[in-house]
Amino acid sequence: MMPPHCAETSLDRNGVPRCCVIEAGHEGDHMDHQARTWEPPGTVLARLRETWGRTHRIIWTGRMWIATAHRDDVHWRTEVEPTPAQLEESLQKHSRPPDRPRARSASSTPSASSTHSAYRVLDVTDTGGTP
Repeated sequence: MMPPHCAETSLDRNGVPRCCVIEAGHEGDHMDHQARTWEPPGTVLARLRETWGRTHRIIWTGRMWIATAHRDDVHWRTEVEPTPAQLEESLQKHSRPPDRPRARSASSTPSASSTHSAYRVLDVTDTGGTP
């Protein structure tokens, strides 16, 4: 009997769904039946937020990657792409990466509850079904 496989799904550059075929509970990157790999969404989300979080809210819906500018007076406010690489390409095309934040003192750092609530909806979602 075959062991259960990981149920993580992702879209390729063309928006075609792909499923991870590695055994359930694996660590590291996911891989589809054509041996194409992708990083876990949580890893990618953290990296995109590190780079773009000062100017955009970055979310993963379970199928699409979305960046929405914090300011509403920008020319190109929302980017929606099937892959994180395409999202980053679109962001770079329509805006430049923000400067790295300066170190803040402990008194000016927001509390964990206030930063958590800002990203409560649509962070990394459980895709646990069919794509």
